[in-house]
Amino acid sequence: MKTRFREMMAEDVPTVAAQENEIFKDAWAYEQLLSETDGQKHKFPIVLEIDGRIAGYACVWAFIDEVHINNFAIAPIFRQKGLGMKLIRFILGRFAAYKNAYLEVRKSNKAAINLYEKAGFKTFFIRQKYYSDGEDALVMQKKL
Repeated sequence: MKTRFREMMAEDVPTVAAQENEIFKDAWAYEQLLSETDGQKHKFPIVLEIDGRIAGYACVWAFIDEVHINNFAIAPIFRQKGLGMKLIRFILGRFAAYKNAYLEVRKSNKAAINLYEKAGFKTFFIRQKYYSDGEDALVMQKKL
C-alpha cells in the first residue's frame, strides 16, 4: 500500500466532492472545494493517496501563528486502516512551527473526536447549534 500526501489540485475536486457528499450531512459545495485550490497563500488543500487513489483529504488554512483544519475526511472504504491519524500527523508536522491548531467537529461524531483526542486535541469550547440541523460543534485545539 503506497501512501502519498500532496496538494489538492482542481482536477481532484470531482473525486473529493463525491466523497464529501457521501460522508457529510453538511457537505461542502463543489465550488467551495474548488476555491480551496485557487492558490491563495493561506490555503493548503491536501489529499492523501493510497496506490494512486484519493483516500482522504483536508482543507487547511494557516494565518500568522494559527492553523485551522476546516475540512478533514477519510473515504469510507479506506477507514479503519490508521489513515486518519496519518493525515492528521502529516498536517501537524507540516505546520509544527505554528502555535495552535484548531478544528470543529460534530458533538455526535465520536470516531472523529477520538481520533483528534489521540492526536492531542482538546475541546476548547462548544459552538451551539453550529450545523444546519442544529447540532453543536466542539471546537478543538492543539498547542503545537
